[in-house]
Amino acid sequence: MCAKVVLLVGVLLACSLAVSGEVFTALVHMEGLVSAERQLVESLNMYINQERKRLDELDRFADSVEKSLEKSGNDPSQYLHHPVNVFQLLNRYYNGWMKLGDMVYQDNARDLMANLSLQQYQFPSSEDYKGAAVALRRLQETYELTTTSIARGQVGTNGLNLTSRDCYLIGREAYLEENWEHTKKWMLEALNQFDEEKDRGQLDVNLVYDHLAFSEYKLNNVKKAIYYTKLLLQNDPAFPRARTNLDYFTQILENEPEKYDVPQSNVTKRSLDPEHERYEQLCRQADPIPKGMHQKLICYYDDRNRNPRLVLSPVKVEVLHVDPDLFMFRDLLTEGEMNRLKELASPKLARATARNAATGQFEPVEYRISKSGWLGPSDDPLGYVTRIDQHIEDVTGLEMDTAEQLQVVNYGIGGHYEPHYDFARKGEDAFSSLGAGNRIATVLFYMSDVELGGATVFPLVGARVAPSKGDAAFWLNLKRSGEGDLRTRHAACPVLVGSKWVCNKWIHERGQEFRLPCTSNPDQ
Repeated sequence: MCAKVVLLVGVLLACSLAVSGEVFTALVHMEGLVSAERQLVESLNMYINQERKRLDELDRFADSVEKSLEKSGNDPSQYLHHPVNVFQLLNRYYNGWMKLGDMVYQDNARDLMANLSLQQYQFPSSEDYKGAAVALRRLQETYELTTTSIARGQVGTNGLNLTSRDCYLIGREAYLEENWEHTKKWMLEALNQFDEEKDRGQLDVNLVYDHLAFSEYKLNNVKKAIYYTKLLLQNDPAFPRARTNLDYFTQILENEPEKYDVPQSNVTKRSLDPEHERYEQLCRQADPIPKGMHQKLICYYDDRNRNPRLVLSPVKVEVLHVDPDLFMFRDLLTEGEMNRLKELASPKLARATARNAATGQFEPVEYRISKSGWLGPSDDPLGYVTRIDQHIEDVTGLEMDTAEQLQVVNYGIGGHYEPHYDFARKGEDAFSSLGAGNRIATVLFYMSDVELGGATVFPLVGARVAPSKGDAAFWLNLKRSGEGDLRTRHAACPVLVGSKWVCNKWIHERGQEFRLPCTSNPDQ
Protein backbone atom coordinates (compact mmCIF):
# COMPACT_ATOMS: atom_id res chain seq x y z
CA MET A 1 0.00 0.00 0.00
CA CYS A 2 2.83 2.43 0.83
CA ALA A 3 4.19 2.15 -2.71
CA LYS A 4 0.77 2.98 -4.12
CA VAL A 5 0.46 6.02 -1.86
CA VAL A 6 3.90 7.32 -2.86
CA LEU A 7 2.87 6.93 -6.52
CA LEU A 8 -0.36 8.79 -5.86
CA VAL A 9 1.51 11.59 -4.15
CA GLY A 10 3.65 11.95 -7.27
CA VAL A 11 0.57 12.14 -9.47
CA LEU A 12 -0.99 14.74 -7.18
CA LEU A 13 2.15 16.87 -7.36
CA ALA A 14 2.37 16.58 -11.13
CA CYS A 15 -1.26 17.54 -11.65
CA SER A 16 -1.46 20.21 -8.97
CA LEU A 17 -3.18 23.44 -9.89
CA ALA A 18 -1.54 26.82 -9.49
CA VAL A 19 -4.36 28.55 -7.67
CA SER A 20 -4.22 30.64 -4.51
CA GLY A 21 -7.76 31.59 -3.69
CA GLU A 22 -10.08 33.71 -5.86
CA VAL A 23 -10.91 30.72 -8.07
CA PHE A 24 -14.65 31.35 -8.15
CA THR A 25 -14.21 34.50 -10.25
CA ALA A 26 -13.20 32.57 -13.40
CA LEU A 27 -14.44 29.15 -14.50
CA VAL A 28 -11.23 28.41 -16.41
CA HIS A 29 -9.36 28.33 -13.10
CA MET A 30 -11.82 25.84 -11.66
CA GLU A 31 -11.45 23.11 -14.27
CA GLY A 32 -8.34 21.73 -12.58
CA LEU A 33 -10.25 21.41 -9.31
CA VAL A 34 -12.38 18.68 -10.85
CA SER A 35 -9.30 16.64 -11.75
CA ALA A 36 -7.74 17.32 -8.37
CA GLU A 37 -10.93 16.22 -6.64
CA ARG A 38 -10.99 13.02 -8.65
CA GLN A 39 -7.52 12.19 -7.39
CA LEU A 40 -8.39 13.17 -3.84
CA VAL A 41 -11.40 10.88 -3.75
CA GLU A 42 -9.24 8.02 -4.96
CA SER A 43 -6.91 8.63 -2.05
CA LEU A 44 -9.85 8.85 0.30
CA ASN A 45 -11.23 5.54 -0.92
CA MET A 46 -7.90 3.87 -0.15
CA TYR A 47 -8.32 5.06 3.42
CA ILE A 48 -11.98 4.07 3.62
CA ASN A 49 -11.16 0.51 2.60
CA GLN A 50 -9.29 0.21 5.91
CA GLU A 51 -11.82 2.00 8.06
CA ARG A 52 -15.20 1.44 6.38
CA LYS A 53 -17.06 0.02 9.33
CA ARG A 54 -15.89 2.66 11.77
CA LEU A 55 -15.97 5.72 9.54
CA ASP A 56 -19.46 5.81 8.05
CA GLU A 57 -19.44 9.58 7.82
CA LEU A 58 -16.40 9.63 5.55
CA ASP A 59 -17.96 6.90 3.41
CA ARG A 60 -21.02 9.06 2.74
CA PHE A 61 -18.85 12.03 1.80
CA ALA A 62 -16.80 10.03 -0.69
CA ASP A 63 -19.95 8.63 -2.26
CA SER A 64 -21.33 12.13 -2.84
CA VAL A 65 -18.07 13.22 -4.49
CA GLU A 66 -18.00 10.22 -6.78
CA LYS A 67 -21.57 10.82 -7.93
CA SER A 68 -20.73 14.41 -8.80
CA LEU A 69 -17.61 13.34 -10.70
CA GLU A 70 -19.60 10.81 -12.71
CA LYS A 71 -21.81 13.69 -13.81
CA SER A 72 -18.78 15.73 -14.87
CA GLY A 73 -17.65 13.02 -17.31
CA ASN A 74 -14.47 13.72 -19.25
CA ASP A 75 -15.22 17.38 -19.88
CA PRO A 76 -14.88 19.39 -16.65
CA SER A 77 -15.34 22.68 -18.53
CA GLN A 78 -18.87 21.67 -19.61
CA TYR A 79 -19.62 20.39 -16.11
CA LEU A 80 -18.54 23.73 -14.63
CA HIS A 81 -20.83 25.73 -16.88
CA HIS A 82 -23.65 25.17 -14.37
CA PRO A 83 -23.61 27.41 -11.25
CA VAL A 84 -24.97 24.66 -8.96
CA ASN A 85 -22.12 22.34 -10.00
CA VAL A 86 -19.63 25.12 -9.25
CA PHE A 87 -21.14 25.76 -5.81
CA GLN A 88 -21.12 22.05 -4.95
CA LEU A 89 -17.50 21.72 -6.06
CA LEU A 90 -16.41 24.66 -3.90
CA ASN A 91 -18.62 23.45 -1.06
CA ARG A 92 -16.99 20.00 -1.11
CA TYR A 93 -13.56 21.57 -0.93
CA TYR A 94 -14.40 24.15 1.72
CA ASN A 95 -16.71 22.10 3.97
CA GLY A 96 -15.33 18.67 3.13
CA TRP A 97 -11.75 18.32 2.09
CA MET A 98 -10.41 21.22 4.12
CA LYS A 99 -12.03 19.92 7.31
CA LEU A 100 -11.22 16.30 6.74
CA GLY A 101 -8.30 16.39 9.14
CA ASP A 102 -10.58 16.80 12.16
CA MET A 103 -12.54 13.71 11.11
CA VAL A 104 -9.69 11.31 10.48
CA TYR A 105 -6.95 12.31 12.88
CA GLN A 106 -5.52 8.92 13.76
CA ASP A 107 -2.49 6.85 12.90
CA ASN A 108 -3.95 4.88 10.02
CA ALA A 109 -5.00 8.14 8.31
CA ARG A 110 -1.39 9.20 7.79
CA ASP A 111 -1.27 8.50 4.05
CA LEU A 112 -4.52 10.27 3.33
CA MET A 113 -3.46 13.29 5.37
CA ALA A 114 -0.18 13.45 3.48
CA ASN A 115 -2.07 13.70 0.20
CA LEU A 116 -4.39 16.36 1.59
CA SER A 117 -1.46 18.39 2.87
CA LEU A 118 0.18 18.29 -0.54
CA GLN A 119 -2.97 19.54 -2.23
CA GLN A 120 -4.27 21.97 0.36
CA TYR A 121 -2.32 25.00 -0.86
CA GLN A 122 -4.49 25.07 -3.98
CA PHE A 123 -7.84 24.59 -2.24
CA PRO A 124 -10.48 27.29 -2.65
CA SER A 125 -10.46 29.88 0.09
CA SER A 126 -13.28 31.00 2.33
CA GLU A 127 -13.74 33.92 -0.09
CA ASP A 128 -14.28 31.48 -2.96
CA TYR A 129 -16.84 29.49 -0.99
CA LYS A 130 -18.72 32.56 0.20
CA GLY A 131 -18.50 34.11 -3.25
CA ALA A 132 -20.10 31.04 -4.80
CA ALA A 133 -22.99 31.17 -2.33
CA VAL A 134 -23.49 34.89 -2.99
CA ALA A 135 -23.38 34.22 -6.75
CA LEU A 136 -26.19 31.68 -6.51
CA ARG A 137 -28.31 34.23 -4.67
CA ARG A 138 -27.44 36.90 -7.26
CA LEU A 139 -28.59 34.59 -10.05
CA GLN A 140 -31.75 33.83 -8.12
CA GLU A 141 -32.57 37.52 -7.78
CA THR A 142 -31.56 38.70 -11.25
CA TYR A 143 -33.36 35.95 -13.14
CA GLU A 144 -36.22 35.55 -10.64
CA LEU A 145 -35.47 31.88 -10.02
CA THR A 146 -37.08 29.88 -7.26
CA THR A 147 -34.93 28.11 -4.72
CA THR A 148 -36.59 24.87 -5.78
CA SER A 149 -35.59 25.24 -9.45
CA ILE A 150 -31.98 25.84 -8.42
CA ALA A 151 -31.92 23.10 -5.79
CA ARG A 152 -33.37 20.50 -8.16
CA GLY A 153 -31.08 21.24 -11.10
CA GLN A 154 -33.89 22.62 -13.24
CA VAL A 155 -31.90 25.59 -14.56
CA GLY A 156 -30.28 24.87 -17.92
CA THR A 157 -28.67 21.49 -18.54
CA ASN A 158 -26.29 19.23 -16.60
CA GLY A 159 -27.30 20.61 -13.21
CA LEU A 160 -27.09 18.42 -10.11
CA ASN A 161 -29.54 18.43 -7.23
CA LEU A 162 -28.52 20.28 -4.09
CA THR A 163 -28.77 18.32 -0.87
CA SER A 164 -30.59 19.58 2.19
CA ARG A 165 -27.22 20.39 3.73
CA ASP A 166 -26.18 22.37 0.62
CA CYS A 167 -29.35 24.45 0.93
CA TYR A 168 -28.75 24.95 4.64
CA LEU A 169 -25.19 26.17 3.99
CA ILE A 170 -26.35 28.66 1.34
CA GLY A 171 -28.95 29.91 3.81
CA ARG A 172 -26.32 30.03 6.54
CA GLU A 173 -24.13 32.33 4.44
CA ALA A 174 -27.13 34.59 3.84
CA TYR A 175 -27.74 34.58 7.61
CA LEU A 176 -24.15 35.65 8.31
CA GLU A 177 -24.63 38.54 5.88
CA GLU A 178 -27.94 39.44 7.57
CA ASN A 179 -29.85 38.75 4.37
CA TRP A 180 -32.98 37.51 6.14
CA GLU A 181 -35.15 36.96 3.08
CA HIS A 182 -32.66 34.60 1.47
CA THR A 183 -32.00 32.94 4.80
CA LYS A 184 -35.68 32.08 5.00
CA LYS A 185 -35.94 30.89 1.39
CA TRP A 186 -32.96 28.57 1.57
CA MET A 187 -33.80 27.18 5.00
CA LEU A 188 -37.30 26.34 3.75
CA GLU A 189 -35.74 24.63 0.74
CA ALA A 190 -33.45 22.71 3.07
CA LEU A 191 -36.57 21.37 4.82
CA ASN A 192 -38.13 20.44 1.47
CA GLN A 193 -35.03 18.53 0.39
CA PHE A 194 -34.68 16.95 3.83
CA ASP A 195 -38.22 15.52 3.62
CA GLU A 196 -37.36 13.75 0.35
CA GLU A 197 -33.92 12.41 1.27
CA LYS A 198 -33.36 8.84 2.36
CA ASP A 199 -30.08 9.65 4.07
CA ARG A 200 -30.91 12.31 6.65
CA GLY A 201 -27.67 12.11 8.56
CA GLN A 202 -26.12 15.09 6.78
CA LEU A 203 -28.36 17.76 8.31
CA ASP A 204 -29.38 18.73 11.82
CA VAL A 205 -32.93 19.92 11.15
CA ASN A 206 -32.99 21.76 14.49
CA LEU A 207 -30.42 24.20 13.12
CA VAL A 208 -32.74 24.89 10.21
CA TYR A 209 -35.66 25.65 12.53
CA ASP A 210 -33.41 27.93 14.61
CA HIS A 211 -32.33 29.96 11.56
CA LEU A 212 -35.87 30.09 10.21
CA ALA A 213 -37.22 31.40 13.51
CA PHE A 214 -34.64 34.18 13.71
CA SER A 215 -35.01 35.22 10.05
CA GLU A 216 -38.80 35.42 10.41
CA TYR A 217 -38.33 37.53 13.54
CA LYS A 218 -36.03 39.92 11.65
CA LEU A 219 -38.68 40.15 8.93
CA ASN A 220 -41.23 41.14 11.62
CA ASN A 221 -43.21 37.94 11.14
CA VAL A 222 -43.09 36.91 14.80
CA LYS A 223 -45.96 34.42 14.58
CA LYS A 224 -43.86 32.35 12.18
CA ALA A 225 -40.84 32.77 14.48
CA ILE A 226 -42.88 31.36 17.35
CA TYR A 227 -44.10 28.48 15.16
CA TYR A 228 -40.57 27.38 14.17
CA THR A 229 -39.25 27.78 17.70
CA LYS A 230 -42.00 25.48 18.99
CA LEU A 231 -41.08 22.88 16.35
CA LEU A 232 -37.48 23.18 17.50
CA LEU A 233 -38.42 22.64 21.13
CA GLN A 234 -40.54 19.61 20.23
CA ASN A 235 -37.47 18.02 18.67
CA ASP A 236 -34.98 19.15 21.29
CA PRO A 237 -36.35 20.71 24.54
CA ALA A 238 -32.78 21.45 25.65
CA PHE A 239 -31.72 23.32 22.50
CA PRO A 240 -29.66 26.37 23.58
CA ARG A 241 -31.54 29.71 23.65
CA ALA A 242 -34.74 28.21 22.16
CA ARG A 243 -36.81 28.57 25.34
CA THR A 244 -35.52 32.11 25.91
CA ASN A 245 -36.27 33.04 22.29
CA LEU A 246 -39.81 31.66 22.54
CA ASP A 247 -40.52 33.71 25.64
CA TYR A 248 -39.12 36.83 23.99
CA PHE A 249 -41.06 36.35 20.73
CA THR A 250 -44.27 35.77 22.63
CA GLN A 251 -43.77 38.86 24.76
CA ILE A 252 -43.05 41.30 21.91
CA LEU A 253 -46.00 39.96 19.92
CA GLU A 254 -48.29 40.65 22.86
CA ASN A 255 -46.80 44.09 23.51
CA GLU A 256 -46.58 45.37 19.91
CA PRO A 257 -48.84 43.30 17.64
CA GLU A 258 -49.11 46.12 15.09
CA LYS A 259 -45.33 46.00 14.54
CA TYR A 260 -44.58 42.31 14.73
CA ASP A 261 -47.60 40.71 13.08
CA VAL A 262 -46.84 41.79 9.52
CA PRO A 263 -48.24 39.77 6.59
CA GLN A 264 -45.43 37.96 4.81
CA SER A 265 -46.24 39.52 1.41
CA ASN A 266 -45.33 42.96 2.76
CA VAL A 267 -41.71 42.13 3.48
CA THR A 268 -40.51 40.05 0.54
CA LYS A 269 -40.07 42.65 -2.23
CA ARG A 270 -36.52 43.86 -2.80
CA SER A 271 -35.84 47.56 -2.85
CA LEU A 272 -33.95 48.42 -6.05
CA ASP A 273 -33.00 51.75 -7.54
CA PRO A 274 -34.63 52.34 -10.96
CA GLU A 275 -31.40 51.73 -12.89
CA HIS A 276 -30.68 48.40 -11.23
CA GLU A 277 -34.28 47.29 -11.70
CA ARG A 278 -34.04 48.18 -15.39
CA TYR A 279 -30.73 46.37 -15.67
CA GLU A 280 -32.19 43.17 -14.25
CA GLN A 281 -35.26 43.43 -16.51
CA LEU A 282 -33.04 43.57 -19.58
CA CYS A 283 -30.92 40.69 -18.30
CA ARG A 284 -34.05 38.55 -18.19
CA GLN A 285 -35.57 39.60 -21.49
CA ALA A 286 -34.99 42.01 -24.36
CA ASP A 287 -37.38 44.91 -24.90
CA PRO A 288 -39.69 44.77 -27.93
CA ILE A 289 -38.28 46.76 -30.86
CA PRO A 290 -39.95 50.21 -30.83
CA LYS A 291 -42.41 51.04 -33.57
CA GLY A 292 -40.67 52.63 -36.54
CA MET A 293 -37.25 51.25 -35.55
CA HIS A 294 -37.34 48.00 -37.54
CA GLN A 295 -36.38 49.61 -40.84
CA LYS A 296 -33.30 51.19 -39.24
CA LEU A 297 -31.94 47.94 -37.79
CA ILE A 298 -30.30 46.63 -40.93
CA CYS A 299 -27.48 44.29 -41.95
CA TYR A 300 -24.94 45.06 -44.66
CA TYR A 301 -21.46 44.31 -45.97
CA ASP A 302 -18.85 47.07 -45.59
CA ASP A 303 -15.40 47.27 -47.19
CA ARG A 304 -14.63 50.56 -45.38
CA ASN A 305 -14.06 52.67 -48.50
CA ARG A 306 -12.32 49.95 -50.44
CA ASN A 307 -9.88 48.97 -47.71
CA PRO A 308 -7.58 46.46 -49.47
CA ARG A 309 -7.97 43.94 -46.64
CA LEU A 310 -11.77 44.12 -46.86
CA VAL A 311 -12.43 44.30 -50.59
CA LEU A 312 -12.61 40.53 -51.06
CA SER A 313 -13.91 39.83 -47.57
CA PRO A 314 -16.00 42.79 -46.38
CA VAL A 315 -17.05 42.94 -42.76
CA LYS A 316 -20.59 41.83 -41.93
CA VAL A 317 -22.29 44.65 -39.99
CA GLU A 318 -25.55 44.51 -38.09
CA VAL A 319 -27.10 47.65 -36.63
CA LEU A 320 -28.36 46.72 -33.16
CA HIS A 321 -29.47 50.16 -31.99
CA VAL A 322 -29.73 53.69 -33.35
CA ASP A 323 -29.03 56.87 -31.33
CA PRO A 324 -26.74 55.93 -29.78
CA ASP A 325 -25.44 53.71 -32.53
CA LEU A 326 -24.57 50.16 -31.54
CA PHE A 327 -23.11 47.80 -34.13
CA MET A 328 -22.25 44.11 -34.25
CA PHE A 329 -19.43 42.93 -36.52
CA ARG A 330 -20.31 39.34 -37.34
CA ASP A 331 -17.69 36.56 -37.62
CA LEU A 332 -14.83 38.96 -36.94
CA LEU A 333 -12.68 36.43 -35.04
CA THR A 334 -11.83 32.92 -36.21
CA GLU A 335 -11.84 29.87 -33.98
CA GLY A 336 -8.04 29.80 -34.12
CA GLU A 337 -7.75 33.44 -33.10
CA MET A 338 -10.10 32.97 -30.16
CA ASN A 339 -8.28 29.86 -28.97
CA ARG A 340 -4.96 31.69 -29.22
CA LEU A 341 -6.21 34.60 -27.13
CA LYS A 342 -7.52 32.24 -24.44
CA GLU A 343 -4.23 30.32 -24.46
CA LEU A 344 -2.15 33.48 -24.07
CA ALA A 345 -4.41 35.06 -21.46
CA SER A 346 -5.08 32.07 -19.19
CA PRO A 347 -1.73 32.28 -17.31
CA LYS A 348 -2.24 36.03 -16.88
CA LEU A 349 -5.81 35.94 -15.55
CA ALA A 350 -6.22 37.83 -12.27
CA ARG A 351 -9.20 39.25 -10.43
CA ALA A 352 -10.73 41.93 -12.65
CA THR A 353 -10.70 45.47 -11.30
CA ALA A 354 -12.72 48.62 -11.82
CA ARG A 355 -11.51 52.19 -11.90
CA ASN A 356 -11.99 54.25 -8.75
CA ALA A 357 -13.44 57.51 -10.05
CA ALA A 358 -11.90 59.52 -7.21
CA THR A 359 -8.34 58.20 -7.39
CA GLY A 360 -8.11 56.93 -10.95
CA GLN A 361 -6.68 53.68 -9.57
CA PHE A 362 -7.98 50.22 -10.52
CA GLU A 363 -9.07 47.95 -7.68
CA PRO A 364 -11.19 44.77 -7.11
CA VAL A 365 -14.89 45.44 -6.49
CA GLU A 366 -17.90 43.30 -5.65
CA TYR A 367 -19.91 44.61 -8.59
CA ARG A 368 -17.42 43.09 -11.05
CA ILE A 369 -16.87 39.32 -10.74
CA SER A 370 -14.47 37.98 -13.36
CA LYS A 371 -10.77 37.54 -14.12
CA SER A 372 -8.89 39.36 -16.83
CA GLY A 373 -5.50 39.38 -18.50
CA TRP A 374 -3.92 41.97 -20.79
CA LEU A 375 -2.28 41.10 -24.11
CA GLY A 376 -0.03 43.23 -26.30
CA PRO A 377 1.83 42.37 -29.51
CA SER A 378 4.96 41.45 -27.56
CA ASP A 379 3.03 38.71 -25.73
CA ASP A 380 2.45 36.75 -28.93
CA PRO A 381 5.41 35.74 -31.11
CA LEU A 382 2.94 34.16 -33.57
CA GLY A 383 1.42 37.55 -34.33
CA TYR A 384 -2.23 36.85 -33.50
CA VAL A 385 -2.55 39.92 -31.27
CA THR A 386 -1.10 42.17 -33.97
CA ARG A 387 -3.48 40.64 -36.52
CA ILE A 388 -6.51 41.25 -34.29
CA ASP A 389 -5.47 44.86 -33.68
CA GLN A 390 -5.35 45.25 -37.45
CA HIS A 391 -8.86 43.71 -37.72
CA ILE A 392 -10.14 46.34 -35.29
CA GLU A 393 -8.48 49.23 -37.14
CA ASP A 394 -9.86 48.00 -40.47
CA VAL A 395 -13.48 47.65 -39.39
CA THR A 396 -13.68 50.73 -37.14
CA GLY A 397 -11.45 53.05 -39.15
CA LEU A 398 -9.81 54.20 -35.89
CA GLU A 399 -6.15 54.46 -34.95
CA MET A 400 -4.80 51.62 -32.77
CA ASP A 401 -1.42 53.10 -31.78
CA THR A 402 -2.97 54.92 -28.80
CA ALA A 403 -5.45 52.17 -27.88
CA GLU A 404 -5.09 50.03 -24.79
CA GLN A 405 -3.97 46.41 -24.97
CA LEU A 406 -6.50 43.67 -25.53
CA GLN A 407 -8.19 42.68 -22.29
CA VAL A 408 -9.31 39.03 -22.19
CA VAL A 409 -11.94 38.25 -19.55
CA ASN A 410 -13.38 34.99 -18.22
CA TYR A 411 -16.41 35.15 -15.94
CA GLY A 412 -16.88 32.86 -12.96
CA ILE A 413 -20.01 31.55 -11.25
CA GLY A 414 -22.62 34.29 -11.58
CA GLY A 415 -19.94 36.50 -13.14
CA HIS A 416 -21.18 40.00 -13.89
CA TYR A 417 -20.27 43.68 -14.16
CA GLU A 418 -22.94 46.09 -12.97
CA PRO A 419 -23.83 49.30 -14.88
CA HIS A 420 -20.79 51.46 -15.60
CA TYR A 421 -19.22 53.81 -18.13
CA ASP A 422 -16.12 52.91 -20.11
CA PHE A 423 -15.10 56.58 -20.37
CA ALA A 424 -14.06 59.04 -17.66
CA ARG A 425 -16.71 61.63 -16.86
CA LYS A 426 -16.15 65.29 -16.03
CA GLY A 427 -14.22 65.67 -12.82
CA GLU A 428 -12.68 62.20 -13.12
CA ASP A 429 -9.13 61.43 -14.12
CA ALA A 430 -9.29 60.79 -17.88
CA PHE A 431 -6.62 58.06 -17.94
CA SER A 432 -3.84 60.61 -17.60
CA SER A 433 -1.28 57.87 -16.99
CA LEU A 434 -1.81 56.66 -20.57
CA GLY A 435 -1.41 60.11 -22.13
CA ALA A 436 -3.90 59.29 -24.88
CA GLY A 437 -7.03 61.13 -23.77
CA ASN A 438 -10.38 59.61 -22.93
CA ARG A 439 -11.81 56.32 -24.21
CA ILE A 440 -13.55 57.31 -27.41
CA ALA A 441 -14.82 53.85 -28.40
CA THR A 442 -15.23 50.26 -27.23
CA VAL A 443 -14.91 47.02 -29.17
CA LEU A 444 -16.20 43.97 -27.30
CA PHE A 445 -15.46 40.53 -28.76
CA TYR A 446 -17.54 37.54 -27.65
CA MET A 447 -15.35 34.44 -27.61
CA SER A 448 -17.93 31.91 -26.41
CA ASP A 449 -21.60 31.19 -26.67
CA VAL A 450 -23.36 31.24 -23.31
CA GLU A 451 -26.19 28.81 -22.61
CA LEU A 452 -28.12 31.17 -20.33
CA GLY A 453 -27.47 34.73 -19.19
CA GLY A 454 -24.37 36.84 -19.79
CA ALA A 455 -25.92 39.50 -22.06
CA THR A 456 -24.52 43.02 -22.40
CA VAL A 457 -27.27 45.55 -21.67
CA PHE A 458 -27.64 49.31 -21.93
CA PRO A 459 -30.28 50.24 -19.30
CA LEU A 460 -30.76 53.88 -20.36
CA VAL A 461 -31.72 53.02 -23.95
CA GLY A 462 -33.06 49.48 -23.56
CA ALA A 463 -30.47 47.80 -25.82
CA ARG A 464 -29.43 44.21 -25.23
CA VAL A 465 -26.65 42.17 -26.87
CA ALA A 466 -26.57 38.41 -26.37
CA PRO A 467 -23.11 36.74 -26.48
CA SER A 468 -22.42 35.32 -29.94
CA LYS A 469 -19.13 33.54 -30.47
CA GLY A 470 -16.76 35.25 -32.92
CA ASP A 471 -18.78 38.47 -33.10
CA ALA A 472 -17.83 41.92 -31.80
CA ALA A 473 -20.01 44.75 -30.51
CA PHE A 474 -18.86 48.31 -31.22
CA TRP A 475 -19.99 51.71 -29.97
CA LEU A 476 -18.65 55.23 -29.45
CA ASN A 477 -18.36 56.35 -25.84
CA LEU A 478 -17.83 60.02 -26.66
CA LYS A 479 -19.79 62.43 -28.80
CA ARG A 480 -17.95 64.26 -31.58
CA SER A 481 -17.67 67.24 -29.23
CA GLY A 482 -15.61 65.11 -26.83
CA GLU A 483 -18.40 65.03 -24.28
CA GLY A 484 -19.20 61.62 -22.79
CA ASP A 485 -22.34 59.96 -24.13
CA LEU A 486 -24.13 59.03 -20.92
CA ARG A 487 -26.49 56.76 -22.85
CA THR A 488 -23.65 54.25 -23.32
CA ARG A 489 -23.78 53.22 -19.67
CA HIS A 490 -23.84 49.42 -19.86
CA ALA A 491 -23.51 46.24 -17.85
CA ALA A 492 -22.60 42.58 -18.16
CA CYS A 493 -25.47 40.42 -16.91
CA PRO A 494 -24.64 37.50 -14.60
CA VAL A 495 -23.72 34.27 -16.37
CA LEU A 496 -26.46 31.81 -15.44
CA VAL A 497 -25.30 28.65 -17.22
CA GLY A 498 -22.17 28.43 -19.35
CA SER A 499 -18.71 29.93 -19.56
CA LYS A 500 -18.35 33.47 -20.86
CA TRP A 501 -15.16 34.62 -22.54
CA VAL A 502 -14.88 38.16 -23.91
CA CYS A 503 -12.09 40.38 -25.17
CA ASN A 504 -12.36 44.14 -25.25
CA LYS A 505 -10.36 46.90 -26.85
CA TRP A 506 -10.63 50.45 -25.55
CA ILE A 507 -9.75 53.04 -28.19
CA HIS A 508 -8.57 56.50 -27.09
CA GLU A 509 -8.96 60.02 -28.48
CA ARG A 510 -5.37 60.72 -29.49
CA GLY A 511 -4.69 59.85 -33.11
CA GLN A 512 -8.33 60.07 -34.18
CA GLU A 513 -8.25 63.78 -35.12
CA PHE A 514 -8.50 63.10 -38.86
CA ARG A 515 -10.24 59.72 -38.66
CA LEU A 516 -13.14 60.94 -36.52
CA PRO A 517 -13.14 64.75 -36.72
CA CYS A 518 -14.52 66.60 -33.73
CA THR A 519 -17.04 69.45 -33.53
CA SER A 520 -17.69 72.31 -31.12
CA ASN A 521 -21.40 71.48 -30.93
CA PRO A 522 -21.87 69.87 -27.48
CA ASP A 523 -24.95 67.98 -28.69
CA GLN A 524 -23.11 66.10 -31.44
